[in-house]
Amino acid sequence: MNASPEKMLASARAVAEGRVNDVALASGSLLSMVEHLTALNLNTARAALDDTIVLHQSICAAREPRDLLAIQVGSITPALKRGFAYGKSASGIASLAQVELFKLVEAGMSQWLQGVIVTLETLNRAAPGSELAVKVLKTAVANASSAYEGASEVVKQVSEVAQANADQAAAVAVDAVSKTTSATVSLFKSAA
Repeated sequence: MNASPEKMLASARAVAEGRVNDVALASGSLLSMVEHLTALNLNTARAALDDTIVLHQSICAAREPRDLLAIQVGSITPALKRGFAYGKSASGIASLAQVELFKLVEAGMSQWLQGVIVTLETLNRAAPGSELAVKVLKTAVANASSAYEGASEVVKQVSEVAQANADQAAAVAVDAVSKTTSATVSLFKSAA
């Protein structure tokens, strides 16, 4: 059984259509993440503007220098918490984008590997006596697939651990700054 040019062309066309669909899915996913990030940035900017107005109104209403200092020092922890929340949200969006792109890449790799195996089998049928070469190539493809899956899993695990460590370190830092600013504000208020 020989592989006809029509069959090979149909196979190439199917692969090309699959790649176009993959690019369309990736583009849609990327645009969705850009929309989420844009919404996050707009909401963060709006909240920062509102907070700045409230802070300046409080500063203008302060009658004593110690009240002014207490307001300014007291604004540090909420600003730090908002910055941490923004970073966590942006990181979540980036993680979601990474997961989506990994899924698309894995699906593409799987389709590509299946296409390679089908092509090898077709060539084996077209060229009798090449069983050993086809077997070696199939083994190489299977090994490459296994290595890719292992690397993908390691990247996912490292990313999760790094995110957890960053979240924990940020929470500790926010807590320390909060305690320090609270103590400083109490000190300013008690000083007469």
